[in-house]
Amino acid sequence: MNYTDLKHEASRIKRDFSIIDYFQGLVSVGALKYEGMQGKEHFFGFLSQRTGSIAVDHRTNVWYDHAAGRGGDVLEAVQVFENKTFAQSVEQLSDFPTERTVIPTNKPKAAPKIKIESVKRVSHPALVNYIRTRGLEPNEISDFAKEVHWGNKGRKYFAVGFPNESGGWVLRSSIFKVNILGGGISIQILGTPNRIKIFEGWFDFLSYLKLSGATDFKAIILNSTANLKLSLILDVLVECEVVDLYLDDDATGEKYTNFFMKAAQLYHYCRRNSISTDWDLKMLKGSRNKFEKLISTLKISSRDVEGIWRFQTEVTDQRYRYKGFEDLNDFLKGSII
Repeated sequence: MNYTDLKHEASRIKRDFSIIDYFQGLVSVGALKYEGMQGKEHFFGFLSQRTGSIAVDHRTNVWYDHAAGRGGDVLEAVQVFENKTFAQSVEQLSDFPTERTVIPTNKPKAAPKIKIESVKRVSHPALVNYIRTRGLEPNEISDFAKEVHWGNKGRKYFAVGFPNESGGWVLRSSIFKVNILGGGISIQILGTPNRIKIFEGWFDFLSYLKLSGATDFKAIILNSTANLKLSLILDVLVECEVVDLYLDDDATGEKYTNFFMKAAQLYHYCRRNSISTDWDLKMLKGSRNKFEKLISTLKISSRDVEGIWRFQTEVTDQRYRYKGFEDLNDFLKGSII
């Protein structure tokens, strides 16, 4: 699907595909539970949550996770909850009908229970082989990776698992690329951190460790670029000015790298000029050009805007290190062939 077709299909999906149907599909596979209606919104939640935090409005066909502070349309939901790219999300939903169905409002549908049966050191031959196809050895990642066995609807599964900050698991194997019991970012702190490094996925982080042997940094593993929201960027910049970005060397990586670097420029410009950095992010919801709206809201003069985008920060784009490769893990695999 070329870029023009992708955009047209994305517009059609956003308009016609029922976001309620999508979230109910997540319920049917045990990824979420349905909580019923509150006011005019349907509420869903992760199985580990006592009260569901994800509000879905069938009238506007959008969702918002109050706990994570993020939301959007159905394509953004696929990116967040299934860790897919924008293009993959469009292709996936293109394969499904767009007729809308109605969720019963009186009897919430019970979600199948996902049960973690064991978490142990990786030893299964299939998983050992999978790790090796990623250019790594099990002993090299044993401090971070676990062999996770779980059950759902009477079936048993296993995969290499990595923890995330919502208490869930990021699961990877030659078959699985899913999150269970909650999605979101993962954080690892090595030594005494003097900088923050942001990786798109766990295998990029692990590849960096093998290639560099570096310590003394805080790693934020996105698990999906959809998790790289402005709220997270601000939290990172408040904590540390020195940030290294290791996103994929593709169009999506380019988009999110530029977004982060522009946010850093505006943030540090504001700090240098005693302009508030307590930005109203809710006001930006739905804005096509968030920085343009922020600059207007902060009453920054148009003659100063050019200076903002020349502002020097300590946020660096590290993709030059693996130029010509899809990502850092791809570079590692290429370097040991």
